[in-house]
Amino acid sequence: MRHLLTPLAAALLLSTPWIACAADPATPPRYTIKQDRPDTGSHILRDVVTGSHVPFDKPYGELSPQQQAIVKSQYEAMGTNDEPPYPLKGPQSLYKAMAAGQDHLRARGHLSLLVDVDSRGEAQSVSVLVSPDPLLTKYAAGVLMNAKYKPARCDGAPCAMQYPFRINFTMRD
Repeated sequence: MRHLLTPLAAALLLSTPWIACAADPATPPRYTIKQDRPDTGSHILRDVVTGSHVPFDKPYGELSPQQQAIVKSQYEAMGTNDEPPYPLKGPQSLYKAMAAGQDHLRARGHLSLLVDVDSRGEAQSVSVLVSPDPLLTKYAAGVLMNAKYKPARCDGAPCAMQYPFRINFTMRD
């Protein structure tokens, strides 16, 4: 029987708080995004994005205080009146778009980008920290530039700040 490679975009977010040890009972649950349609010959919707301790489908304001703390832990010196930028409706559409891009490009490896988000919540630029593929980088930057963000808040006022986007692309048999 022939095995086809099927892409799997694993959101193994590279900062330690996002990939805490599963043996710790205080560890938050892991969230996934499933396929929209099952593979040919199957009725099972497979995970296409896995590994986040924060729900993909919630905006920042709907995250629990613990989930907001996980998001804030990616930043240095976040005060109690500070909030990071965050995809306006949650990151699900970003990760689904990345999974679709990987499905086409078949890339493997870590992608780590920083989006410069202004005080109005608009992406201004994308910086590449790590990328497995130049075409995937171009695609991902376009997705992130077109996204709408909740602006960051510095001491309660809207401000410019970077939004980190990290994902590890793998292939599954």
